[in-house]
Amino acid sequence: MQPKTTLYIDIDDTIIAQVVPGSGFDLRPCVMTQLAVLGRMYDCCWLTSWPYAASDASNAGVPGAGPSVLTLMRCLYGSRINETFRYADWDRDHPDGKAGFVLCERAPEDWYWLEDPIPKGEQTALAEAGKLDRYLPVEPTGPWGFLDAVNELFVLTGKTAADIMHAGGRPEWFDRTTLSSGG
Repeated sequence: MQPKTTLYIDIDDTIIAQVVPGSGFDLRPCVMTQLAVLGRMYDCCWLTSWPYAASDASNAGVPGAGPSVLTLMRCLYGSRINETFRYADWDRDHPDGKAGFVLCERAPEDWYWLEDPIPKGEQTALAEAGKLDRYLPVEPTGPWGFLDAVNELFVLTGKTAADIMHAGGRPEWFDRTTLSSGG
């Protein structure tokens, strides 16, 4: 059996965003359901500045350690997502930022990265490694940035409606028209 493609996913401005102009930050439509299905289709890994657990932030000397990935998912009834997702413990001081993690020697060969716009230095590092096409930019505002990037991922990895159903999902959960009509 061939290993699953690794999928790195950010949190801020990726799955949580300013969905409506002038609003606060919200989950994008249907994102928890989409994450659950993605976790069955890909080897998913959180690649975020958020600590994995609150204790990780306090151990790192972050005063008043705020939210963690574990707390976020638990509060959103998504604890099962963390049972299938890994967590990237990346070097926050690496000169190439998160790109340094996805490009490191021990990283998988087959991966994609869903993230809001990355700094020019990270883009350069990916381009120099011939991997810029593995980064799928997520529009940081509005309701559909994450879904649009996921649908691009499906095209690039050859995933079809049948693959979504095989993973226990429904294609309409990944269809902007269906989601925007509420139906």
